[in-house]
Amino acid sequence: MPTTLPIRLDQDCAQRSTAFYLFLVVPAAAIVITAAASVLAQALTLPGARALLQQRPALAFEIFVAAGFLLFLLTVPARRLLARLTATRTVDIADGHVTVTDATCFNRWTWSAPLASYLGVAHHVRASLSASRHELILVHPEREKSILLCVAPKTTQGEVDRVASLLGQRQVPPSELYRFKGLWPRMVTQPLPEASHA
Repeated sequence: MPTTLPIRLDQDCAQRSTAFYLFLVVPAAAIVITAAASVLAQALTLPGARALLQQRPALAFEIFVAAGFLLFLLTVPARRLLARLTATRTVDIADGHVTVTDATCFNRWTWSAPLASYLGVAHHVRASLSASRHELILVHPEREKSILLCVAPKTTQGEVDRVASLLGQRQVPPSELYRFKGLWPRMVTQPLPEASHA
C-alpha cells in the first residue's frame, strides 16, 4: 500500500500458472513440429511422394501451408507465455508524472503520462472460488495506461481514501476500468407527446 511520495512499484506476473501453461504448450509444440518435419521429409525424399507432388503442385503448396500454420499456432502462444513469464513492470510516480517501464525477454519500452490525466483511484474486487482479491487501480481514460497500485486480501475505505488523497485523485467506481464502457451512446428517453397531439 503506497504511503508516501515518490512511489516506486516493481511488478511481475503470476509465474507459477504461466510456467504450468508453458510446460503444457512446449511438449505439444515439439510433437507437432516433429510430426510436420517428418511428413515434409518423407514428401521430399521418397521417390513416389516426390513424383506425386511434382504432378500436383497444389498439393505440395497445401502441405507446406498446413505445416506453417501449425507451426504458427503453437509458437505464438509459446512466445507469449515466455514473454509473460519474464515480464516485469516498474512504476514511478513523482513530480506529477507517472513513468512506466515494461520489459520482457524480447524487448523493453518506457512511457510516461501526467498524473493529472488520470480519472482517479478505483477499488476493484476480483472474486474466485478460492478467495477474493482487492485491487487499487489508478484509472486512465486509455485502459492500457491504468496502473495497479496494490493488491491485498482486504482493503478498507480509509486506505482507499488515503491513497487517493496521496495522489491528489478522487475515488472512481470500478466500472471506469471496463473496455466496453462508452462504446455505445448513452440512451436518452424522449418526452411523450401531449395528449392533444396524440
